[in-house]
Amino acid sequence: MDYSAAPGLTGAIPAVKTGVKRKLNVTELFTVKSLRVLKPYMFLLPALLILGFWLYKPLINTFYYSFTKWTMLPGTKPEPVGFANYLKLFGSKDFGTAVKNTGFYIVMLLPFSVVIPLILANVTNSMKGRMKNVYRALFFFPMIMAGVSTATIFRWLLNPGTGLVNILLNKTGIIDGSISFFTQEETAKWAILLITGWKMIGFSTVIFSAALTGTDKSYYEAASLDGSRKVRKFFDFTVPLISPTILFMVMMSILFASQWTFAYIDILTNGGPYGTSTNIYYEMYKYGFSSMNVGMSSAAANLFLAVFGVIAAVLTTVSKKLAFYDN
Repeated sequence: MDYSAAPGLTGAIPAVKTGVKRKLNVTELFTVKSLRVLKPYMFLLPALLILGFWLYKPLINTFYYSFTKWTMLPGTKPEPVGFANYLKLFGSKDFGTAVKNTGFYIVMLLPFSVVIPLILANVTNSMKGRMKNVYRALFFFPMIMAGVSTATIFRWLLNPGTGLVNILLNKTGIIDGSISFFTQEETAKWAILLITGWKMIGFSTVIFSAALTGTDKSYYEAASLDGSRKVRKFFDFTVPLISPTILFMVMMSILFASQWTFAYIDILTNGGPYGTSTNIYYEMYKYGFSSMNVGMSSAAANLFLAVFGVIAAVLTTVSKKLAFYDN
């Protein structure tokens, strides 16, 4: 019996219609849609705030300081100087030498970061059992050593008086006397290059080994049935199959060569003798913390940010055209 419709009853319960959805008004509908749109960005917000504070804020400050004169001393403030810092850089002989040395390190590190590691990775990839991992660990070990520790070890090894290298060279009759590797113009730059290259070989070898692990082995099996030699397999299959990784390591080597050499320049040669071993990173460091010239340091940083940005864009475009993806 439906008591809600009975006349004369007080406190009757009104009939409730079931199965009817309430329509949202315009304001509620807009709020729901806004929440759906903003929800992904809310998850990204913490990461974006961290990136903005630690990456983009310093980048903006560097751009601003490049047009100022400031020593960072307490009580001093940046003074606007326009493009004076950039003009000084273009007219600086030391900066020109640093640019040339940077090009030298970029080109000469490519064999250590690409060619030699690619060969080592290919050789160890064909090994069986645990020895493969043992060799890879031995190659990677120099990479995990701290830069200061590495520099200290090589300072002892290449010491002109008591260094092991000079002792061996004298005993084998290659030289008569001693070589001061870090204070002679002919050897300082090459010593920095060899130390950095020795550190880089292990890292690149592990990267290439990982790339080789994911290659399709059916290509090599078919080539073996056709009687192809290992050298031909390497150039016909290995290089094309891991070409994206090769191009990636080329890009890494070009963009970070100066950064990888910085620690050894700072500890072993201080950019000398006569600036023959310096690079742009060390020059920026000297401008900012030795000469206390924040404007010059920021201007140098902005110049090479633009240069390396163009290089990265070109290399990315080239990689897309030349890289082979086995899908």
